[in-house]
Amino acid sequence: MHEDKLSLMVQGHEIWLEMKGMENGSAKLSLMYGHNMRPDGAVDIKRLLANVFDKDGGKVDAELKSDQNVSSLEFKAQKDGFYTAFVDMGVTIWSKNNEGYKEGPKFKYKDVTYAGAFHQMAKYIVAAGDTGEYNSHPLHGILEIVPREPNCVVGSDALFTVMYEDKPLVGVEVKAVSKKEGKEMALIKTDRSGSVRIPITAAGEWMFLARHTDNTKKVNDEFDESVFINTLVMVAK
Repeated sequence: MHEDKLSLMVQGHEIWLEMKGMENGSAKLSLMYGHNMRPDGAVDIKRLLANVFDKDGGKVDAELKSDQNVSSLEFKAQKDGFYTAFVDMGVTIWSKNNEGYKEGPKFKYKDVTYAGAFHQMAKYIVAAGDTGEYNSHPLHGILEIVPREPNCVVGSDALFTVMYEDKPLVGVEVKAVSKKEGKEMALIKTDRSGSVRIPITAAGEWMFLARHTDNTKKVNDEFDESVFINTLVMVAK
């Protein structure tokens, strides 16, 4: 991906995962990049790390692939249950001056007015076989959206807790996007317990996004703050 495309992360672009299918116990997810579930190019998988955890929290071998500008995550579901897949873009520093955003710490450029360290992650819960009970808890990442249930029901509220450094995060906005409707459906802040209820009003895939800025995590000559973005895609029926 070209630098000008990737720099759109600063202005709102994100990565997310969509389920492509399950065949002979192998799960395949599409890795997307764009805004509000509208793709805008592909991600260079060399920038990414993949992690998959089974229902007991054990790590599962996973592979990122890229074919004809389409990126995917694949893993083998060796046993029944829920698997949680993550793609982690890691930290990318963006500095802004009168020429726009440039990748790299602020000491590399002149007249920098802002520099941020951006950390993007995408999450998806995969059901394999006889899943049994879903265990709702954080598994990976400094910022994570943890659903109470592994799927959504049209006409009901979906309940989530947003965790930051393994603690509930109060007052952070969670954005909900319906792929079917093609737009943002809700923007609601977490309550005093770090939880949020999102009304599910349409069937199909939904993306939930949390973005948290921590200005205590800075390096004076490199960046002014750290920005964490986490997406979770779920299917509503």
